[in-house]
Amino acid sequence: MIKDPRQLTLPACVENLEPLQDFITTCARDHSLPEDRILKLQLASEEALMNIFSYAYPDEGPGDVTVCCTLSDDHDLLIAFEDKGHAFDVLSVEDPETGLSLEERTVGGLGIYFIKKMIDAVWYARKDNKNILTFRMALT
Repeated sequence: MIKDPRQLTLPACVENLEPLQDFITTCARDHSLPEDRILKLQLASEEALMNIFSYAYPDEGPGDVTVCCTLSDDHDLLIAFEDKGHAFDVLSVEDPETGLSLEERTVGGLGIYFIKKMIDAVWYARKDNKNILTFRMALT
């Protein structure tokens, strides 16, 4: 069972990064997520949102992004990012070779790698013609 659901929908454009981030931060603080974990959530959320802004709607112009904040029965904070853009499972991207020099690395994938490292659990689903990327952060 999900408790205290909140959501915010705005056009998926960089001008809306700040209000979406403020929404996520407020939700996290309202549920007493520790400040050091809020910082990780903010960094991971910025990466997820920037990916949506940059890639979800390349041909159609900006669509919307919805951020949902809920508390699970297990006392985990769940943050879901939903868009109706092109299907793309960010978790299918292979982790980059972090041991390589900058010259040897391929471009891309580092932000997704950081998301996986900063968030307790991350999963992706394509449902009702929407991409849904969900973060789980334990409150304890």
